[in-house]
Amino acid sequence: MNERNVLENIYAKAAQLNVNDIPIIIKRDIDTLITNIETNKSLVSALTTSLLKKIISPKQDVRLHRTDFDNGYSARVLDTHVTSPFFKDNFPKYANKESAFLTLATREEIKWTKKDGKNLKIRNIKLKGAFLNILDQIETFKQDPEKYLVYLFFSLIKLSKANEDLFHRTAHKKTETSGNLNINAILSMLTKHFQIKKSSRLPVIAIYSIYEILFNKFDRYKSKKLIPLQVHTSSDKHGFGDIEIYTEDGKPFEIVEIKHNIPIDEYLIFDVIKKISKIKIARYYILTTFQNSFKNATEEKKISEMILNIKKERGVDIIANGILTTLKYYLRFIDNYDDFLKCYTKNLIKDAEVSTEVKNFHIEEWSRIRNSY
Repeated sequence: MNERNVLENIYAKAAQLNVNDIPIIIKRDIDTLITNIETNKSLVSALTTSLLKKIISPKQDVRLHRTDFDNGYSARVLDTHVTSPFFKDNFPKYANKESAFLTLATREEIKWTKKDGKNLKIRNIKLKGAFLNILDQIETFKQDPEKYLVYLFFSLIKLSKANEDLFHRTAHKKTETSGNLNINAILSMLTKHFQIKKSSRLPVIAIYSIYEILFNKFDRYKSKKLIPLQVHTSSDKHGFGDIEIYTEDGKPFEIVEIKHNIPIDEYLIFDVIKKISKIKIARYYILTTFQNSFKNATEEKKISEMILNIKKERGVDIIANGILTTLKYYLRFIDNYDDFLKCYTKNLIKDAEVSTEVKNFHIEEWSRIRNSY
């Protein structure tokens, strides 16, 4: 049986699992990993790869996850070709784009033994302990790796079902509120949403939603393509910015880069110049949620002069502005504000379905904000 079939077999068993049959020692450590999966999904994938390897190669010490260890193996190769694709098909929210072994916590040359594993770059001590304890139970005390993997998949299936229920409730909630709303009310709603913790992805989704609604209304974007939002993690991110519009022949036309609570300064402008040094782009937006957009009036004046010089020298329009100011301008072109609310809600859910950047509490809070209006 090949590796993918092993995972499919385990998944089928997990779907029928009687959780009362699972020992408390397995539940304790797996539950710790699941509780922290929003911030450490790579660790869950790495553990899945390790358990899979132990099932198909019982003699392999899976704590030796690199080929440069004596008697080690390439966990990254197995994860890239088997585990990550399996997660994309079955648990897309918790899947890594390429491999779990691109994070500092998993890629370092550190054996996953209890002794050496103390040096792993995992801040959560309890989480680190649970991960190492599972591998120690399997290698030192010869516990059955399949039991751990079955319960891990059972927990992921249960978590995914809870997510689906939340997304369905939010997506299908009737909120016809346009008669009670104006632009200022919409901006107030978004401001409240942007202020909750871990919210850097939310302004990106708001601006993208505006583009999605208005894209076909402006001649400027005729024959252009709005690129779908990409997962916004440092190891996965490619391209020129957060939101990208391309020409018919695949060249970047308009780029939007969004900063959350970060003032626009000259270093951000220098970074733009570096990005576009080898390619022509018509317009580049730098938008921020930082109040007043710039640190002070002096900084704003200096950046305005820089942008003017760049226009003269390179022919590219760089527009530095605030998120709310930009949204206020574009919302004027929307006939029905419900269209924006629905689009923003749809894109929040769409993002939450395939990544952990949009958290469940972001969805729940947005639902509460909508209800309040």
